[in-house]
Amino acid sequence: MTGRAPSRRRASTPRTRTAKTVKPVPTAGAGERIWILEVPFRVQLPGVSYVPAWKAHAYVGAELPAALAPYASLPYSYQRFVEDELNGEVGPGAQAHPRLPRPEQCDGAEAIVAAARAGARGFYLADDPGTGKTITAVMAVREIAELRGETSVLVTVDRPTSITIAHWRASIAAVGDGGLRWLLLSPDQLRKLLARNGKPRYRFGICVLDEAHLYRHTDTQRTTAMRRVARYTDAHDTAPFVLALTATPGHHPGEMTYLSPLFAQVHDEPPARWSPLGARMAAAGIPLERSGTRWTWTAQAKESGAVQQAATETVRGWLTEADPPVMLHRSAPWGPAPLDGLPVDLSADERSAYESEWGEYCREMGLARRGRDVARGRAAVLRFRQKAGMLRAPASAEWVHAQVERGYQVAVSVNFVGTAAEPLAELLTDRGLQVARIFGPDADREHERMLFQRGAADVVVFNTSSSISLHANELLADGTRASATPRVGLIHQPSYSGIEARQTLGRTHRDHQVCPWYLGYGVSTVEEQVAAVMLDRLRQSSDSVGADTTALHSIAELLGADWLPDDALS
Repeated sequence: MTGRAPSRRRASTPRTRTAKTVKPVPTAGAGERIWILEVPFRVQLPGVSYVPAWKAHAYVGAELPAALAPYASLPYSYQRFVEDELNGEVGPGAQAHPRLPRPEQCDGAEAIVAAARAGARGFYLADDPGTGKTITAVMAVREIAELRGETSVLVTVDRPTSITIAHWRASIAAVGDGGLRWLLLSPDQLRKLLARNGKPRYRFGICVLDEAHLYRHTDTQRTTAMRRVARYTDAHDTAPFVLALTATPGHHPGEMTYLSPLFAQVHDEPPARWSPLGARMAAAGIPLERSGTRWTWTAQAKESGAVQQAATETVRGWLTEADPPVMLHRSAPWGPAPLDGLPVDLSADERSAYESEWGEYCREMGLARRGRDVARGRAAVLRFRQKAGMLRAPASAEWVHAQVERGYQVAVSVNFVGTAAEPLAELLTDRGLQVARIFGPDADREHERMLFQRGAADVVVFNTSSSISLHANELLADGTRASATPRVGLIHQPSYSGIEARQTLGRTHRDHQVCPWYLGYGVSTVEEQVAAVMLDRLRQSSDSVGADTTALHSIAELLGADWLPDDALS
């Protein structure tokens, strides 16, 4: 029997690391300059190269060719900011029809400036949706920059950036940019401002966090990037001034993490003492407890709306009772958005379809099923929410059509695209209505928004809850007005987020334009439970800033909420 010959082990040769070749950055010659271009993904242009060191596409030459003009940087964009840095000069600002600030916007700006003048490291502006926080912020920033000798301002905005950045650009231009270098970025773009070592590549003396609640969870990449760029760990006297804007601070005080340095300052403590925020609040007597990596109400607080309200009033007082105050909330002078329920009874066939196994339902409804797994837990709830929303689509389309016939333009908010936005848009189109579609990855969102705002579309179906305007008589960037046709809104699908609900109501109920809203849900479906949770969290989010919640009493009674005051019950 012959065995296998033993194999000889080869002597290992030491590995040599090959030096990474660093792509040289382009340089401008005599009579040339550098253009930083906004090039779409996977688009290649002649003479244009991507420069990793700048995290942008660049062209060098004496003039920008006509073929590249459509990709030129826009005022206040990241591309323009880098371009100005490289060329050593500031490009022209944006142009828009001048806008005269309202008295409440002037008063708000004065309150923010007063806090900055007193040495505050920030301010929280919590005015109701649609009250003009953007203009208030721009006015305040201009004065604070002059006061502190700052020249660069960072503004982070929510998505979709095709709408939100355009809105901020027009607002800055409408009241004047003050000769400042403004940079408008989405939260996901903040990492462009960090070097490889995680430190900021640029220093901003003023940071504006629009929709600041986007940074309430500290375990996300965008929050980590924001806190580094805004230098949250810096001492109070050397930190940038951070202006937080949101009407929806969170579902409980422990989610106001983006204000942690400000809480530290008003308590005369270092920023590190208030990280994590939940632990410091709990030590101060706020009924919070850790839940995984985050914080939530204690079991006792979850059972008592009164306990929650007392806690939010305490936290709010820390900011409003500072001298001078570092928080301001004003209710909309035109009152809170009316909100009522729109329950829908499912037919026997619809009920059967709702209760069927998800795979069978997909086959019946002609949807593509992904995978073969049987949904469990939260996934199952999600599936049933999708089913109920799609089954109710014909009823919602009929209701929307009736509102258009009554002389309204209708805004329809959805959570899901395939089982809500698309079927609803198709059903409404089949009824002969013109529908603007602000959903899906391929939508030209600003174009669709303007179709609705100028009255070319009877209905808008959208799935973004913040930072867009859909109200009547909006003053547009060119000085014209949106259609005067009154609006009515439908939340086709309830969600678990009170923040999202409050933001959605503010898309049309804003700038002195009253818009009633209705919340659709299937009777005796999971949607009814979701609607109750959403309403309770909407109440909590409103309580956090001291907002009026009386407009919620009607639908709260319909859904059997247990937090209604006795005098609100009929």
